[in-house]
Amino acid sequence: MPLSYLVMVGTQLVYVFWVLPCQDARDTADVLVSLTDPAVPAAQRVRIARAVAGLRSRPVTEALVDAAAGEEPKVAEAALEMLCTVWQRDRVIAEDLLLRLRPDDQDRVRALELRIRSPW
Repeated sequence: MPLSYLVMVGTQLVYVFWVLPCQDARDTADVLVSLTDPAVPAAQRVRIARAVAGLRSRPVTEALVDAAAGEEPKVAEAALEMLCTVWQRDRVIAEDLLLRLRPDDQDRVRALELRIRSPW
């Protein structure tokens, strides 16, 4: 009886600490890929851009920068709006991300008077 209990508890711990985080990471990666995928409808990509901004990680920020530099105007505007919100809250922006934006968008971000941090 005690051995089967230990096996059951061990299995649950492995599931909670290994399987669930891996699945969450794969789901997040899939969402970030769909953010810049032109096959995904623009309205859905706008919703994704607004939803993932709260995650505040480097891959999310890079995906939002890629979407802001994209060709779809609604998606680009929503992504840039979310980036500005995140960067205003953090008060700092990585220079390499700033340089990936369009020149007009770079000026808009620089007008926020954020500290620009060099990645090198």
